[in-house]
Amino acid sequence: MTEMDAERLRQVSQHAFGQRYRLELMLAIASTDDGIVCLTDLAKTLEITISNLQSPLRALVNTGLISPLPRGDSRRKFYIRNPSAAWAWAQELSELGQSGFLTSDPSPADAGSAGNDVMSPGSDIP
Repeated sequence: MTEMDAERLRQVSQHAFGQRYRLELMLAIASTDDGIVCLTDLAKTLEITISNLQSPLRALVNTGLISPLPRGDSRRKFYIRNPSAAWAWAQELSELGQSGFLTSDPSPADAGSAGNDVMSPGSDIP
């Protein structure tokens, strides 16, 4: 993945989740064959510091998308991917970001209609 692709994914992730690295993390977890991952390995694969991945990883645990596995004899902590449509949605977000469909700047038309979502009294529209 090029640096430009990574930055685009991070912008999409920031918009969708409020975290720059969650989408990349989700895509890396989704791409594993067995769904078992370790934070250290993910950081190396993604070339992102462990500290940048800790919060997004915690969010995935808190939402039930991944579950921690018992440590056993290993010093490293492993997680397993839980079944969810969220993994396919992460891929879809990635594809939308790659296509340029999602942008980081709202269009002038979007900015001008920001306050038009409120219905006026007597409006017939539900």
